[in-house]
Amino acid sequence: MTASSTHSSTGQRRSGPLAGIKIFDIGHAGVGPWSGLLLGAMGADVLKVESPEGDHSQHVPPMQRGQGILYLTANLNKRGVILNLKEERHRLVAHRLLAQADVFIENMRPGTVERLGLDYETASQINPRLVYASGSAWGRLGPMGRMTGTDTSVQSFSGWASLNGAPGGQWERFRHFAHLDLNTASFIVGSVLQGLMVRERTGKGCRVDISMLGASMNLQTTRLAEYFATGTSPVPLGSAASTTAPHEAFLCQEKKWLAVGVLHDQHWRGLCEALGLADLVDDPRFATNPARVEHCAELSALLEPIFRTKPSMWWMIRLSKAGVPNGPFLTYYDLLHHDHVAANGMMVQIEHPYVGPFSYGALPFKLEKTPTTLRPGPMPGQHTQEVLDELGLSLDVSAEHGEAEPTTTTTTAGSVR
Repeated sequence: MTASSTHSSTGQRRSGPLAGIKIFDIGHAGVGPWSGLLLGAMGADVLKVESPEGDHSQHVPPMQRGQGILYLTANLNKRGVILNLKEERHRLVAHRLLAQADVFIENMRPGTVERLGLDYETASQINPRLVYASGSAWGRLGPMGRMTGTDTSVQSFSGWASLNGAPGGQWERFRHFAHLDLNTASFIVGSVLQGLMVRERTGKGCRVDISMLGASMNLQTTRLAEYFATGTSPVPLGSAASTTAPHEAFLCQEKKWLAVGVLHDQHWRGLCEALGLADLVDDPRFATNPARVEHCAELSALLEPIFRTKPSMWWMIRLSKAGVPNGPFLTYYDLLHHDHVAANGMMVQIEHPYVGPFSYGALPFKLEKTPTTLRPGPMPGQHTQEVLDELGLSLDVSAEHGEAEPTTTTTTAGSVR
């Protein structure tokens, strides 16, 4: 499946459930940009507004034709505008954009939007119907509200890192760089949609605050429940689960791992049947899930040598016939060429007019009557002039009148003066 390479231009109609919604996206790195991408896929007209220095994700490797892949992927479905918001005349153009926007998204460092004149108080005065979404590392209130943070530092602080690692070994600090960034972005999208619904009912915009710390704690709800129920903090278990057993990865004959998940007693009976362990079905140590969890180390020690006697594919066939959940550990290459992934369109290739083709994990949601789309993102500032033309402005701003004055001066796309 190949996404369309047609860029948005003046007057072009957009489809999708958010068609007609305008979004001012001043986000950077992962959190803000990813939420704008998702909203753009739903049909919103998303303006990626950045400084002349640009979003630092432009320079995060790997690169393709001089452009960071992170920047390319996080800014699909958008138009690119460059404004130097440290200058008053550019800030006034930003205020004109705010006046027309439905949604504003930012995840700047604490205090930055205030210095740029784009704080909530100012923005809501310019546009009382604006849904103003702020993403932060730690949350706006409290003693850490003015601190900066990253995905990795929030993983450590939130307790996330205390769950990862081999039993009895060192904690693994990071499982996936940007895991919390992108999940926080998804929370922003859901919150923005709620904000638009509130505006639909009341006629007024609202402020939306989302923190990476809050998102992380929400994602750990089940593990927090274990702590509240037992009073004991969960510890690293390697690949094993804490509430069901056996539920972990086993090494097979050809040195490949196979994930096996026994969720209830029917799965347990199927596993024993597949492994030829009928005598274990009613063993008091393993007959119930609580007993299996209590004796999980002993159970794993019994199962590990059996899995090593046959290749993983052999076990996959046996376990699947017995109705036991299982699966191999695939690489991205495997996924890209997997028939099931292809059948469901879970990988797409974006044809970018400037940097060429690159593959992308497709959106996991599909709307039948208002389909979502993935369009190539802009080069930095590519649509600056296009957006100014729509406003009837140039970047020659009259400070005296407090607004941008239309002129006949031509501004090259991607530059500011």
